[in-house]
Amino acid sequence: MYSVYKIKKRCFGVALCRFLSSAEISTALRPFYFSVHPDLFGKYPEQRKTNENSLQQLSALIEAQQSSRTMSIPALPFYLRQKDMPEGQFKLVKIKLNGNNVRETVVRVLSACDISTNYVDKIPVSTMKPEFSKQDFNKAYQEYNDEFQNATRMKRKVEERKVINNVISWIHENSSLAKEKYESTKATRDHVKSLIEDLCRTYGIKEVKYDSGWNISHIRGALQSLASLASQHSKDMVNLKGRTIALGQFTGVSLDGDVFLNIIDVRNEWLSLIKKVSQEDSALSQIPNYEKALSRILRDIHICRRKFMPKVSATQYCNHLRQLITSIGDFYGYGKKFPASVPESLSKYEIVVEPEAGPLMVSPTGQFITPSSCPADELIAFIANHLDEAMLLLTEYSINKHVEKALYVEVKERFGLLELHKDDSITPALMILCCQRLLTRIDKLNTVSK
Repeated sequence: MYSVYKIKKRCFGVALCRFLSSAEISTALRPFYFSVHPDLFGKYPEQRKTNENSLQQLSALIEAQQSSRTMSIPALPFYLRQKDMPEGQFKLVKIKLNGNNVRETVVRVLSACDISTNYVDKIPVSTMKPEFSKQDFNKAYQEYNDEFQNATRMKRKVEERKVINNVISWIHENSSLAKEKYESTKATRDHVKSLIEDLCRTYGIKEVKYDSGWNISHIRGALQSLASLASQHSKDMVNLKGRTIALGQFTGVSLDGDVFLNIIDVRNEWLSLIKKVSQEDSALSQIPNYEKALSRILRDIHICRRKFMPKVSATQYCNHLRQLITSIGDFYGYGKKFPASVPESLSKYEIVVEPEAGPLMVSPTGQFITPSSCPADELIAFIANHLDEAMLLLTEYSINKHVEKALYVEVKERFGLLELHKDDSITPALMILCCQRLLTRIDKLNTVSK
């Protein structure tokens, strides 16, 4: 996603004005969305409707401004949810927006809500005039001098704090090494590709994939072992026709139906799974029924799975669901109920069931995470006490995931990257922060790479 520029003629000369990209607009308005998002006003229909209508008009205005179209709208009312205000009380602001400048619109919205405009202020606006008077020159020099002094002070603060992760110097020091390693593994990567193609072609396997965290040499060794096993037991390999094979951290059929082979297991364990893969499939077919049953007894809460949840087989997951269903069934059997404060329907919330040793928590993306061994009394009390926190995080995530996707594409294109991966522990909010840091330093990074 590349920045767009527009030239405007003025009576005193020509100005070059930089438009904000869609990703920059989304990022700048993110804290505003967290304060006014309609989903945060579920108990207050009047405020919810007001914010919903105003957001639609604001979106239409920004779209028009990006397309260089003029659009007139009335002052937009917004109810703000603030931490220092009691439950049920909100701050009402009315934002008057005129003109056709996207940057000005974004700044007005943020300023009206007492939200910092630092992010927008740091996005450069290039200007140039054909002629300068002495007064203009002195003014420009003073502005330059002020900016220089501010930059010097900022640099001093950074040096004093001894920032560990200086992305510019880190890339400078490691970019050459990364290229060397990538080139040095070309033969291994080509061999891996060849082994995968042979397995797929010979045995009708749909796809072979592997966790990016494994060393490419280990992947080649595992694929060579699988190819050797397949040639010795070709009759059993018919069970893998049309299936996806994944080299990972456990041996079994995953919740997505992929046949996982633990890269550190002995070949006999792989063969045992390949022979009985249909039995694992029977457990996979039972999962929807177990999830539906659990959802029903938890007031229609949405049963889902984290993208990076601990890897388990379909059989293990069925056991976890069955264990939790039994515990909650006993809870009702003893005549116990949900607290009165819990809504009759929890369909807007999500819960993830993980292995027995897992934590009871609200994830950074707003999901309730529970171990299958959690006592029902403790689980239901936890849900009741953390509904607001979960909804806030769910709303934040629903906004962040779109911003993250836009920034991901922009970073990949602007830097010309082959791939851009993130660790399992990196949430969308952290990925957004990383991408922002890269994009705000693109000039320096491009200079370094040259």
